[in-house]
Amino acid sequence: MHKIIATALVVLCAATATLPARADDLTAAKKADILKLMEITGALRIGDAMSQSIVAQITQNLKARQPPLPQKAYEIVADEVPKVISEELTAKGGYIDQITPVYHRHMTDDEIKGLIAFYSTPLGKKAVSVMPMIAQEGMAVAKGWARTIGPKLDQRLKASFKQAGIDIDAKPQPGANPAPSGK
Repeated sequence: MHKIIATALVVLCAATATLPARADDLTAAKKADILKLMEITGALRIGDAMSQSIVAQITQNLKARQPPLPQKAYEIVADEVPKVISEELTAKGGYIDQITPVYHRHMTDDEIKGLIAFYSTPLGKKAVSVMPMIAQEGMAVAKGWARTIGPKLDQRLKASFKQAGIDIDAKPQPGANPAPSGK
């Protein structure tokens, strides 16, 4: 279950990333502007999507248990997960407190104000309304694309290994040093 929550939090963080720029002082006014930008762009609604995803994953894991759990267990999950996510989103030291410095590092207050102005226009509102669909469809496209390049990548790597005299199918010799783990 911790793995599910950690994965969801990574997705949440990735969904609120911004482009790099010059930073200024993190004042109370800038913090308020960052919060307003996150509200306008829907960055804070990601907690709802994350809650739904976590509820679905926990429910799936619970349904796989033997003996089956009563329906009340699933109702508890559906009730408690969104409450915890919502509480932790705004808690001292929670998500908002952690993401605000990220916005601060990458954007000046004037840039944030400019984005607030843009996202308050009809075009900005349209962008906010369609971005979740574009992101969802984009993920499906990316998955399909990855499946098409997988065999090509495999073929290219095998050819390059062969040309370099590397036999990736060779059985390790007793006492041979393993490759570094990269940790």
